[in-house]
Amino acid sequence: MGIKKTYTRLYGCRIKGFTLIELLVAASLSMIVLIAAGSGFYTTQRLSKVANGRLQVQQDLRNTANMIVRDARMAGSFGCFNLAKQVSGADINDYGVNSLSSLNFNDQRQGVKLVDKTNVSSFLNNFSISNNKVLIFTYGLGSSNGYQSRGVRGFVVNAGNDDELKELDGYDQAPIVVSSCSLLERFVGAQKQNDNGQLKVMALPNPLLSDHDSSSPDYKGETSVFRQAVNIYTIGTPIGGEKGLYLFQLNADGKFGDPQLLLTGVDNWNIQFGYSSGCSPLKNDAKIKFEPAIRTGVDAIAPTLLKIKLTGVGGGDIKAGGVGSSFESDIQTYYIDATIRGGNSCAERSFDQPA
Repeated sequence: MGIKKTYTRLYGCRIKGFTLIELLVAASLSMIVLIAAGSGFYTTQRLSKVANGRLQVQQDLRNTANMIVRDARMAGSFGCFNLAKQVSGADINDYGVNSLSSLNFNDQRQGVKLVDKTNVSSFLNNFSISNNKVLIFTYGLGSSNGYQSRGVRGFVVNAGNDDELKELDGYDQAPIVVSSCSLLERFVGAQKQNDNGQLKVMALPNPLLSDHDSSSPDYKGETSVFRQAVNIYTIGTPIGGEKGLYLFQLNADGKFGDPQLLLTGVDNWNIQFGYSSGCSPLKNDAKIKFEPAIRTGVDAIAPTLLKIKLTGVGGGDIKAGGVGSSFESDIQTYYIDATIRGGNSCAERSFDQPA
């Protein structure tokens, strides 16, 4: 019987899994991917905020420009009577005290005025004006009809639910304007009462002139009644607020309301008024001359164009109203151009603006 030999073979046992180096490489790659993904997400979010900020800025700038353009187009208009067309003060009778709502303020008789801040500060409470100049527009609001005088110290006029005149009910110090195509009277201090769709105006501080007395043979049938709109644009800072471009509006009670923030970050502006010249009857030679101030005096004509350049803080950013994000637009300046109602004395001709 043979002896059977048994052989034991030893096989090398391979280590299964990852080596330390492989783990470190994998961890490094995963960190790189995470960092790239996080950086991409942050960049995307930042770009989104910047884009949204710029859109908001552009929207606020457009809204501001639209408001100024609208006010410029309405400036001085009280029905068929326009302050811009009056080269003599004889056909304007302002019975109110000298204030920002006066039609003739500091010898500026047009519907658009540019006045020094020293003449304005006392009218705007709790507001610090930082720029030397304040821009003012005034015009009439309302769609009055059914005018009828009650002697020379009062009148009635229709004032429906949606009419601006209805808001004057009970406010004696609110200015009210009576105008025809050739005459305007502005009263402050008259009693006002809204009664079933009619505004009754009584106890006028001055008697109506014959053109507006419906019992007089001189009465003008185109007589209209208006609530006076006064919009003030200025750069400054209210108490506890941000510096920027603000709007003040004359309320129905005859007082100016709280400042409305239009744009933050506005530090300065440059305002120019364009006056037409030339206007030869047989030649198209009308030109525009821009000046930094409103012409004053009885015979001063109204400007034709208005140019405004807004500048950001220290030449920096102009931001959206009420937004203080660091992701705002990098717009440094903004330009607003507007035509002024009644100022185009060469309406049938084009203008050549100097470069």
